[in-house]
Amino acid sequence: MKTFLIVAGIVLAVLILLLFIICGFIYNQIVWRKTIKIPKFITNIIAGNDMAMEHYEEDAHRAEAILLTRITRTEEYISDNGEKLILRVVEPEKSNGRLILACHGARSWGVGEFCFISDYFYKNGYTVIMPDHRGCGNSDGKYMGYGTHESRDTYYWVNYAKQHYPDLDIFLLGVSMGAATVLMMSKNASDAAIKGIIADCSYTSAWDEFSYQLKTSFHLPDFPILNICNLYSRMIAGYSFKEASPLNAVKEAKKPILFIHGGKDDFVPTYMEKILYDTCCTEKEMLVVENAIHARSYYTNPDAYQKAIESFMNKYSKTKSRV
Repeated sequence: MKTFLIVAGIVLAVLILLLFIICGFIYNQIVWRKTIKIPKFITNIIAGNDMAMEHYEEDAHRAEAILLTRITRTEEYISDNGEKLILRVVEPEKSNGRLILACHGARSWGVGEFCFISDYFYKNGYTVIMPDHRGCGNSDGKYMGYGTHESRDTYYWVNYAKQHYPDLDIFLLGVSMGAATVLMMSKNASDAAIKGIIADCSYTSAWDEFSYQLKTSFHLPDFPILNICNLYSRMIAGYSFKEASPLNAVKEAKKPILFIHGGKDDFVPTYMEKILYDTCCTEKEMLVVENAIHARSYYTNPDAYQKAIESFMNKYSKTKSRV
């Protein structure tokens, strides 16, 4: 009996250790900048990863090349912990009196995220500033915060916009993690220069998003995997997945918000937008782009997207669009 208990204890300890190793691997995949390569068959079963669209990659490369030629200047900011943050600025030939502070999604960068819509902004007089968030693009950082440290960092770029473009109305625009970022800013965005927020395909919280992926893609419960990953995040990155909560922020939003989501988004499911919209306490509008998958609403239907954002900004900007 004693031998059995010893063996059982060893087996249990090995299983617990294996569980923590597996969770460490998962944490690496969702938070850390440098990820461990995994077999393609695993990534293929993750909800929303099958996002191939005919000609999309070719179109994106062409659009990025055009946008890079329009960069007016690149700025650097050294954060409190010594990490370098990068911002790219695009100024139009003639300003329409509006500035877009554009926040990209996880594992993306400003140019890659906004290469398509930037052409529209440039030709219609918008000044656009695009930060690369920590752990992404050309900025420093080992991990992503899913809106936690990104929302704090972005206030620095709001101040930058006010200092360099004091006469322009500021609108915050974010896609995916960037949408979560600007929504998390909404409860503290009392600055008069910020006129409104446009959030494209945000999750309700990082916890909800990771829980959705566990259940939908792998048919696994939150406990204990997500709880252990969250423990790692608190210990290593200094934040909880539940703190990365646009849902809590919009309960106290200070600015008007336009929510946008793809009707066929199965990476960040469309129902999350409806929850955010229903919870939001401020003036709000919603656009669901039919047939659009995750973060491809503008690419899928640019006319509907442009119409929605122009209508929204016309309501809250002191300048009226010439479009």
